[in-house]
Amino acid sequence: MDTAMESTGRRPIEAGRPLEIRLLGPLAIRRNGTALPPPASRKARALLAYLALSPHPATRGQLCDLLWDLPNDPRGELRWCLSKIRSLVDEPGLRRVRAHGDTLSLDLAGCLVDAVAVAEAAQQGFDTFSPERLKALAGLFAGDFLAGLEIDRSPVFEAWLVAQRRRFRDHHAGLLEHLTRRLPDDEAKIYLDRWLQLTPFDPLPHEALLNALAAENRIREAEEHLSATARLFEAEGLDFSPMRAAWQSARVRPAAPPPSRVADATGTPTPTAPLPLPAKPSIAVLPFLSMSDDPEHESFADGLTEDLITDLSRNAGLFVIARYSVFAYKGKSVDVRQVSQELGVRYLLEGSARRAAGRVRINAQLIDAAAGEHLWAERFDRTLEDIFAVQDEVAARIVEALVGRLTAPVPRKRPQNLEAHDLCVRARLLTEESPQTAREAYLLLKRAVELDPSYAEAHALLAYNRWLAWTHFGEPEDPNRTLAIELAQKAVVHDPNDAGSFYFLGTILAYDRRWAESDAAFARALEIDPNHADTWAALSDMSVLSGRIPESLEQIRKALRLNPYPACWYFCHLGQAQYAARDYEAAVATLRREETYRTNSRKFLAASLAQLGRRDEAGREAEMFLVSHPHFTIGHWRSSQPLRDTAVGEHFVDGFRKAGLPE
Repeated sequence: MDTAMESTGRRPIEAGRPLEIRLLGPLAIRRNGTALPPPASRKARALLAYLALSPHPATRGQLCDLLWDLPNDPRGELRWCLSKIRSLVDEPGLRRVRAHGDTLSLDLAGCLVDAVAVAEAAQQGFDTFSPERLKALAGLFAGDFLAGLEIDRSPVFEAWLVAQRRRFRDHHAGLLEHLTRRLPDDEAKIYLDRWLQLTPFDPLPHEALLNALAAENRIREAEEHLSATARLFEAEGLDFSPMRAAWQSARVRPAAPPPSRVADATGTPTPTAPLPLPAKPSIAVLPFLSMSDDPEHESFADGLTEDLITDLSRNAGLFVIARYSVFAYKGKSVDVRQVSQELGVRYLLEGSARRAAGRVRINAQLIDAAAGEHLWAERFDRTLEDIFAVQDEVAARIVEALVGRLTAPVPRKRPQNLEAHDLCVRARLLTEESPQTAREAYLLLKRAVELDPSYAEAHALLAYNRWLAWTHFGEPEDPNRTLAIELAQKAVVHDPNDAGSFYFLGTILAYDRRWAESDAAFARALEIDPNHADTWAALSDMSVLSGRIPESLEQIRKALRLNPYPACWYFCHLGQAQYAARDYEAAVATLRREETYRTNSRKFLAASLAQLGRRDEAGREAEMFLVSHPHFTIGHWRSSQPLRDTAVGEHFVDGFRKAGLPE
């Protein structure tokens, strides 16, 4: 769709609405094209802006905390501010300020709110819009968000205001970047100049300018700009060397396009090289610290971390790092800037949890790692039964801070029994480790299903457990195959809005050769959660076995970007895809990584070496593979895999035979 829509009015962004609220610059209000004087009270203006952007109704208490620092009568002042807002936005027969019990919201149907239009376009992705639409969006910016509106002694509002200004400055820069890349040269220069003025310390617009000047052979101008920029960066203590390298590259390849914020690597991310930031707001949830004296409660903090990752991941407007990668930092003292670079995200959420005597205390703080600033922090003291409501509230606050007013995803169905949830949290970490831990997980999950028969995750994990038992851990195929299918189908019935359940179902149905149903399940998983790294990785495997090799490489690239420190099987799938692409050298390098070497992936390593003619090495690897997999045969592999492309299957069989694996 090539129109920016608002969540309330669902109309294009053009002006001319009965009511327009402009927040991108000084607050401005227009009715039927006529400017209205905004409220004289700064707090009334702030309240109007907050309600216009708030994705959910706000309680009166929250609004009092937002704007008043221990006033004499906060509720009275709130009512007075609301009366001023109503006089501006209400219409005959239409009260836009809505009260629902103790909560307040603003009905924006048919209105233009410039910030909402920009935020929703950013969520959809600027690359989905035409240049003309992007120019219209860029034209909405008349300055910083709520320019000139600061309020003394209102620290909560000031923190919100700073976060919104940073967010919309990022959106503005993203728009200008897209316009610079997509417009003809003469027109693009206008937006490149604006981009440079908006973000003078961002290397990307400088590199875009250097590329443009090099393409026109304006070498002297480029070097003058390079010299001036070097002095600017060095005065701020910033590293200028990447820009100098970019200029050297531009001189060698003068027709190179402007750089993009989105990485295009097809290899594996390395811990030492900083990953480029995605185009959308990016976040990692670091493992919450357990503050309880009881070691058993550590799994509670882990579960809280994982659930928050899942809840955030379901927002298409965010880029969210998968749980496996963030748990690499568990128990370690971390430097937020280093973690940000290693995971390729701008924002980090960290916190702690204490569980005792039926109550839970959670401290959470959102950090802008690039700027080294805290954007938001809050403490929650609740009963244990309220833990899922707290998770929803934390996730909503983060989304609001980073993305703004969004249509919230349909919520997952929460477990009805807390003990069942605890059992699932423990089983998550045990299922894939080994046959022994998988059997322990099986007992935990059976108990979870007994305690909560409608708990979708318990059924899904139990289905996955039974699938692993038969495909990887040497247990009989029957009745585990049938049981895995039944449990996975129950999981998606119990909760049709849980991506993990559909991912498990898609995998299991593929091994049952039910291709159309499997494809539909994978598609549904990514529709619910486009950040679901395991689904992207599993799809890579399916694409290889279906003969779609380039698609497979792209899918595993996405998975590894979302999960830079993944489970070993990600590298198995990457190596398998590289082998299928006949890039045997790359496959050998991948499959000899410490993370996956000596695992089930070793058979693909042996096949890759054999195809390179390194038969002695291939034989040694095949021999070591058979030590841990003594029952492997080529025939069983071919009959058990969900192969849809005969030629691909024969290519793998050829490598296995050359490596000396048994028929």
